[in-house]
Amino acid sequence: MELVYLEEAHPKSFPKGRTFSKFMKESYHIIFLKNYLSNQNFGQRNSLHPSWNLETINNLELKFGGKLQNGLNRLISFDEKLEDKIGFKNVTFAINFEDFFNAQINQTNIFYLHNEAGEIKSLNNIIIEYKYSNYPIKETTIKLALTPKEFINQEWEGNINKIGGNPIWVQNHEDLCCPKCKNKMNFIFQLDSGLPDLNPNNNYEIMFGNDGVCYAFWCEKDKISGYLWQST
Repeated sequence: MELVYLEEAHPKSFPKGRTFSKFMKESYHIIFLKNYLSNQNFGQRNSLHPSWNLETINNLELKFGGKLQNGLNRLISFDEKLEDKIGFKNVTFAINFEDFFNAQINQTNIFYLHNEAGEIKSLNNIIIEYKYSNYPIKETTIKLALTPKEFINQEWEGNINKIGGNPIWVQNHEDLCCPKCKNKMNFIFQLDSGLPDLNPNNNYEIMFGNDGVCYAFWCEKDKISGYLWQST
């Protein structure tokens, strides 16, 4: 897979010598706007961990959170301006949290097909056995910071909301395979529990299982996103 030097694409934004692959072998930490997170200090979060305060890349923001149509909630929207960094463009990752919860309880992963018009269609036939909140994550914009070398293989501590690079697993390594072509999907990002949502019944914080982490994957060939979570 071809590697492109970051400084060739954006000479003023990236340090020299760092490379990324077509599907984000480079690692980015997600940096939230000030006061977006109400609590960075529960579970493994540790508000003093330096991964919360990394230097962000200039003029680079992504849409995050909010509600879409058909019961879907946006996680992250990748703008076309990022195509040279991530290998695809104009893709919004979105999910129905109640479907996700019921799928994971039944040890099933959840997948969505993305078409050229931007429509997102579930590929699962989820039977809702358990009521679960489908309130969206609080809408905002996020910034990205290149992950320092010392956090490339970060443990489950501090800010583990990230895009690309190596997943930070709560349990053991897992792969997702595309339900259509059966090929291994590419890890795209992960989101931690505790992000602010609009659910007043859960302290306005989303939980992936028991204080767990949501992992998002992508098949470029078939334009399919897939999700799993791990928790304690």
